[in-house]
Amino acid sequence: MKLLFLIPVTAEYEYRKRQIKAYLRRYLNPDTVIEFAQISKGFTSIESDLQGIYNGCQVVDLVKNQGKNYDGVYINCFDDPGVSACRELGTVPVIGPYQAAIYSALTLADKIGIITTDAAGIIHEERKAKQIGMMENIVSIAPVGLEVSDIREKQELLADRLILICKKMSEEQGIKAICLGCTGMFYIIDMLKEKLKQEQISVTIIEPMVNAIKFLETMVMLGYDNSVFVNSDIISAEISYSR
Repeated sequence: MKLLFLIPVTAEYEYRKRQIKAYLRRYLNPDTVIEFAQISKGFTSIESDLQGIYNGCQVVDLVKNQGKNYDGVYINCFDDPGVSACRELGTVPVIGPYQAAIYSALTLADKIGIITTDAAGIIHEERKAKQIGMMENIVSIAPVGLEVSDIREKQELLADRLILICKKMSEEQGIKAICLGCTGMFYIIDMLKEKLKQEQISVTIIEPMVNAIKFLETMVMLGYDNSVFVNSDIISAEISYSR
């Protein structure tokens, strides 16, 4: 099985790819191959609708040209930029981390929480929750007070804030499943789980990147198809004509 790991931002990613592959390899089947692709133009991060829409267009173009070479496509951003549009291309299964994380959380608990980056992220999370009809189940959305660019630079601060938020969600709101609201937090998941265990905070943490990749791997293995069945030939023609 060969999966495309699509990076929907233009930030420097070369140094992260090795770490991501090593992390994912712990969970993937031995015959699953991960290959990377990255959009060539757009914003360095996605933290607004404008950034998501613009970068999402680049994502669609890349999937249109390369998607057929893979068994499935994963788009690595918790805002799922371009995911729905890519499904309309009807090439291969396409998945993003957001919906996969939310639905996984709902199989574990009735009340779930999301930990996002900064205060602006709350607005986007509330909007997404309304769009998929999950506002009743997502009972808490809390920011760590860091921008995406700070996620990797301030590891200790991030860890401390994640612990405090998880503790509050669990003890004060009865939340038992929490989704990390940024795929950039993957590198801290082992430390976070260990600290939660030490402090006897009983919650399940869903790291959205590996969760979605395993979701996609299972979809491909079972022969599932999440394409939106439209006339992809017409879409392809229209994209070509617009150029």
